[in-house]
Amino acid sequence: MAFSKTPQPILSIENLGITYPGGIEALRSTSIDFQRGEFNVLLGLSGAGKSSLLRALNHLVKPTSGKVTSAEFGVLDNQRTLRRHRRKTAMVFQHHQLILRHTALQNVLMGRLGYHSFLRSLLPMPQADLELALHCLDRVGLADKALSRVDQLSGGQQQRVGIARALAQQPTIILADEPVASLDPSTSEKVLSQLKQICAEDGITAIVSLHQLEYAKRFADRIIGLANAQVVFDAAPDQLDDKQLALIYQQPVSQRKAEFTKDKQQPSVQQKLPQKTATQLEIAR
Repeated sequence: MAFSKTPQPILSIENLGITYPGGIEALRSTSIDFQRGEFNVLLGLSGAGKSSLLRALNHLVKPTSGKVTSAEFGVLDNQRTLRRHRRKTAMVFQHHQLILRHTALQNVLMGRLGYHSFLRSLLPMPQADLELALHCLDRVGLADKALSRVDQLSGGQQQRVGIARALAQQPTIILADEPVASLDPSTSEKVLSQLKQICAEDGITAIVSLHQLEYAKRFADRIIGLANAQVVFDAAPDQLDDKQLALIYQQPVSQRKAEFTKDKQQPSVQQKLPQKTATQLEIAR
């Protein structure tokens, strides 16, 4: 099922494939257009290919075949183009990737490094960058924690610092790799709500990998479901039915329907998903 497309996508992949050493196929040949201002969710089990696809969009994982094309910078086929693309494509990581001994403000300022030469980055940041970083912290509700060390913050606060760091890049695209996997349900909802609101306000395209169905249906404008290293669903959340869920989660329809009914009866508990399959190997780089 293909999502309806409009002209001039902000980012496109064409026949993109990823094979890891040993012949492990993490993503089969895939073509997708991502539209401006759209909140996309990559949904699937661990090992389905979500992280590989997400990280290939800025070549943190280098594709084996196919190409990634930015509407602003063109095909990502050389270092100059890739640097420019990465400067405008921010990442939010599952494990935050913050410097714990630094303050929240210092971590957010890391988002400005791509705009300065190596030698300039060794000097104190310009006043404009400091003001921007403080504004980004304020937008995620952490202005009062600007001078607090990150290791003194909660997990949810650390992830919000990660979002503020991403915003400091003034990105056109945000890639978020399982951003709430390590957070409790209440904090997860707050983080995703905040991320979606900011992206909507700024017209940022978000591409977020998740395995929680509830969050995907609640926050996504578009769901791209993956299973066995390939896209098996691509449409709006209201088009996701039991048959499509069975493809994504690799379960019989009757079993998936029973689990979904149980989850609805227990909304405060995170959905229990099937155990990780060994069809692919996700390699974090």
